[in-house]
Amino acid sequence: MITDESGLSVLESVLAHAVDRARITGRVELREGGDGGEGGALELTLLGSSRLPFSLNTAEATAWLEAAGVDATAGYDEDHYLLIRLRDRAGVDQLVQRLLASFMYAESVRDRLQGSLAKHQLRVLVEVEDETSLTLVVRDSDNLGAAVQLSTVLGADSIGEGLKLHRPGGMRKLAARMRLLLTGALGRGVGVLAEPGCAHAEDELRIQLTVEQGLRLNDRIAAEPARPDQKEDSAPVGKAS
Repeated sequence: MITDESGLSVLESVLAHAVDRARITGRVELREGGDGGEGGALELTLLGSSRLPFSLNTAEATAWLEAAGVDATAGYDEDHYLLIRLRDRAGVDQLVQRLLASFMYAESVRDRLQGSLAKHQLRVLVEVEDETSLTLVVRDSDNLGAAVQLSTVLGADSIGEGLKLHRPGGMRKLAARMRLLLTGALGRGVGVLAEPGCAHAEDELRIQLTVEQGLRLNDRIAAEPARPDQKEDSAPVGKAS
């Protein structure tokens, strides 16, 4: 049980930072100890179920906490939001490692990859799909020019040769070529899907990677110098939630 106020404040900051980095929808609050000698506690109030391995009810949350070996309890606040109550440093560390750490890592890889893409002025959005996978999204950037440019950075200068990228068939052939290129560079399991647009949606190409493949792709891109005519994009693509 936590009784030192300075220790509580430090743990509140640690947990709040971890929740933010994992992009979990919730807030962290410090509850002071009662007059009866009861120690204080930290409460993580969960405001949405995205990225959680349990539904927003006490039964499922309690079952998950017990199965994961997290020393914490689940309850509801006055507005009937689910909250996780932690009373010591061990419980906070356990919750961070078993609930938040994998998403924190995926988000850190996303940030690094997004920065490396921006160095080459590649208008590609990186999204965290879950704790193990990323998706790179290219939306009609001059007939999917950003996808061709990404392939050029990876050494495939002629990947778009002979393709009519303004047509669905050409887009799908580009996706097939990119799948081979990325599989060779990053390993098996890469997915590349081209979706022709319509009156209400742009053409789109999506590259599906594991987080570790995303890290390897970042290392490849970061190692390549930007061309003299390329400057780091001053208006990077925004984060996906």
